[in-house]
Amino acid sequence: MYSVVKILSKVIISTIGITVLGLSGVYSQSAKAASGGAGSDNSVITVADKTQLPGTKAPDFLYGRGLVTTHQSDPSYNGRLYATSEHYVTGTPSFVIYESTNHGGSWNTVGEVKDLNKGVGNRYQPFLYELPEKVGNMPEGTLLCAGNAIPSDLSTTSIVLYKSTDHGRTWSYMSTLGTGGAANTDTKSNGPVWEPFLKVIDHKLVCYYSDERDKPAHSQKLIHQVSNDGINWSDVVDDVDFSNPAARPGMVTVAQMPNGKYIMTYEVVNSGEWRTNFKISDDGLNWDKNNEGTRLAYGGSPYITVLPDGTLVANTAGQGDLFVNRNNGVGPWDDVKMTMPDAYSRSLTALPNNQILLVSGGGLKSPTSTQDNVLTSMVYDLPDQYHRATIDFTGQPDSLTAGKTANFNVKMSDNSAADFDITTDDAQNVTVEKQADGSYQLKVNANYVGQKTVTVTATKHDDPSFSANFKVNISGTAPVTPVTPVTPSNSSSSTTTTSSSSSATSSSTNQNSNVPETNNEPQPTKPFNTFKVYAKRGVRVYKDVNFKHVVKSYAKRNRTHAVTFTVTGKAYSTNGALRYKTSKGYITANSKYVAKLYYQSAHKKVAVIAKRGVNEYSKSSFAKKNQVKHLRKGSIVKVKSLFKNGSTNKFVLTNGNYMTANKKFVIVR
Repeated sequence: MYSVVKILSKVIISTIGITVLGLSGVYSQSAKAASGGAGSDNSVITVADKTQLPGTKAPDFLYGRGLVTTHQSDPSYNGRLYATSEHYVTGTPSFVIYESTNHGGSWNTVGEVKDLNKGVGNRYQPFLYELPEKVGNMPEGTLLCAGNAIPSDLSTTSIVLYKSTDHGRTWSYMSTLGTGGAANTDTKSNGPVWEPFLKVIDHKLVCYYSDERDKPAHSQKLIHQVSNDGINWSDVVDDVDFSNPAARPGMVTVAQMPNGKYIMTYEVVNSGEWRTNFKISDDGLNWDKNNEGTRLAYGGSPYITVLPDGTLVANTAGQGDLFVNRNNGVGPWDDVKMTMPDAYSRSLTALPNNQILLVSGGGLKSPTSTQDNVLTSMVYDLPDQYHRATIDFTGQPDSLTAGKTANFNVKMSDNSAADFDITTDDAQNVTVEKQADGSYQLKVNANYVGQKTVTVTATKHDDPSFSANFKVNISGTAPVTPVTPVTPSNSSSSTTTTSSSSSATSSSTNQNSNVPETNNEPQPTKPFNTFKVYAKRGVRVYKDVNFKHVVKSYAKRNRTHAVTFTVTGKAYSTNGALRYKTSKGYITANSKYVAKLYYQSAHKKVAVIAKRGVNEYSKSSFAKKNQVKHLRKGSIVKVKSLFKNGSTNKFVLTNGNYMTANKKFVIVR
């Protein structure tokens, strides 16, 4: 935490005794531009200073944090920028929330996160986050604020979580993740907890933070906890433990890279050079705690983000520069000079247009500093030469009808040589073939009937972390069946006269009026009958049908605990391999790796393998009122037939009762 400040300024943290005041009556105060004017990119903009917020005292602001909204149900709130920081005042502290509706040109105070749980004040290390998906009862787009609730005597530390569902205007308390000792890095045991960082991974909310409670074995280590609802949290998992007990890895930030892996940055103190290290995890949850990481740059209190184009951008408090990597953390980091001064934990937020929002609470100062800080921001354009190359399309169609074709081109934005794998998410109806001139031809099956949107994806052949897609609307109608005119019989004469010809025409017209009209409306495609499969071995989920980009890996598990997937469709790779489409991505359809979760035919005997056993029911409906018997693990029963009930089949026993045909509960004998 502030151990670096102590090293640099010789401030003894244990002497801190600050009291701070809560915020009131300061809403809708407009911020000022420090240079360049409101709305000016690459200029330092004032978010807040002590003149705007009554009761503010030195050092005023530290530990700035930023956010951009991209998941709001009301589109008018997407793209708004938010900021917060530690706020030093003369009473109970809170985290003030600022909003910009003009891309960082100016800021207004819109809310504050008060300590509604302990009443001692939300004092240190706030962090803002927007849920990218629903977690528990919290809808997508919910704003979260984590921070450290600490009393004025600094006797305890608590990582707390708050939420807002009205765009930061009001906040409600959610939970306390962990409580530590005094806010003092000199503690000998049961030390403090510091610096929360939030991220959703695998549909769960993860909170990473620094932990000094394991003293004297570790002066400080990095840990995380996981929650399904933001209220109940898992046990602590260690992420970084240095072998040197005095070492202090801290101030963790985490981002997902283009290849699907995660990168973590953290400062290292009391272990050689004051520096920032990084390390990489396949899934963001398993970090090999004994891996101390790789040096990234001089200085601590780092922050890392990943731009939409896949460029990794980091900074540290040791210098004002940015550090850029375009290869998923592999290889060198370029040093990019900045006009914004370095700061104690200057945050970086990737914006949808590949710009960066920086929020700074000021330079390296301790909470007892008598020097005033100003909370500032900058929307920064990273120079083009530092951006990662992207895949660009030209000539791609917006729509295409059955039997038609369209050609398009694919290239890297830096014009580097590359081969691409082109796939669609409906290989049965839309195919892609490379042409002699290097372009790609998209073709819709001539027999396709209906209307849908198909995604066409290009992946760089030798590096699947480069991927881009476009969407095309396809449509097709059923062919019209010709109607054969009905000719009336003519019994009067085989010779055609003017009168009989006229009569025949009239008669034919009348008879045709009784023929039903052909329905020319597009006929709906046959719905796919979903079913479930379980993993017999370790399997991977991929983003694409050609298995280039791994989304998640699952290790082999015991059959009763096997991973299950709901298959929502089928697709074929470019070499013809069948894939199963699931809500998580594409998996193999190879029977060596997966099998249908329910038995598809009757067997003479089955044994119960579920630890808690299974029930027999008097009817095919497994309602509680129909339960007649419980079978323990190891029980063997005789089967008469199979009752097919969609994809959830059931066995009919020789005694007339029903039981599940789920392979995770029973096995054939």
